Amino acid sequence: MKLGVYSLVTPDCDIEEAAALVADVGYTGIEWTLDYTNALWDGESNWHIDTGNLAETAERARRAADEHGLTTVALGSRCGCFDPDRVRVALEAARLAGALGVRVHAPGYDGSTHHDELLRRGRDAFAALEEDARAAGVKVWVEIHNGLICPSASAMRRLLDGFDPAWIGAIFDPGNMLREGMENWRMAVQMLGPYLQHVHAKDGGWFRRDDGEWECRNMPFPDGMVNWPQVIEALGSVGYEGFLDIEDFRSGYARVSPDLPTRRMLQEDYDYLSGLL
Repeated sequence: MKLGVYSLVTPDCDIEEAAALVADVGYTGIEWTLDYTNALWDGESNWHIDTGNLAETAERARRAADEHGLTTVALGSRCGCFDPDRVRVALEAARLAGALGVRVHAPGYDGSTHHDELLRRGRDAFAALEEDARAAGVKVWVEIHNGLICPSASAMRRLLDGFDPAWIGAIFDPGNMLREGMENWRMAVQMLGPYLQHVHAKDGGWFRRDDGEWECRNMPFPDGMVNWPQVIEALGSVGYEGFLDIEDFRSGYARVSPDLPTRRMLQEDYDYLSGLL
């Protein structure tokens, strides 16, 4: 297994700075952020790859990764499966940047539409996207995520079962499963089977607020509730050899805390997870 960084957690770095920092700490992969707005380094760029300036930013990302010996693992996008035009643009961005896959979100679930209807529509959408992925030569990766119809490994398997794993796969995210969809780690990776193709790494824990309600907060490794030694062991038991990409939002979503500089956060995460591999 190898360690990478989702560039959303380097919000004060432009493309070249992010690649240099990630490599300098010791990571060997990077997952570029696609079309998020108001980057901290200049307050206006859509970082790190901008589909409004696709050729230039994708080439910059490819060049920066190559210069620092990094594998471009994926593009982290906000594209949903019901927006195929945006997904096709994201696939082209990934092709230009040399990425292995693009994250595409499954349908969201808020109770207003029956799960079975969303599952049917989602499978229809991914069937079409499988063909787009094949044409682009880039995988479509669906993340296990709270708030979607695939918050667990078992739900993800229902969504993806029967698709060609050469072009459609899953992002295993234990930190998200902590919020919704918790399952035994070993059973989870076994259920994902050939669709287990990428992993996001973060941690968190549940706390009772002053109003008596519970909320899940981001926490550092290994203080959170995800048992990462067990997760790593489970991944190894099914022969997973891909990347674990850091998705550490302790400072806030796409924010930097003065108490936790980006380099220190990435170094802490690297020191902990590399010791488990």
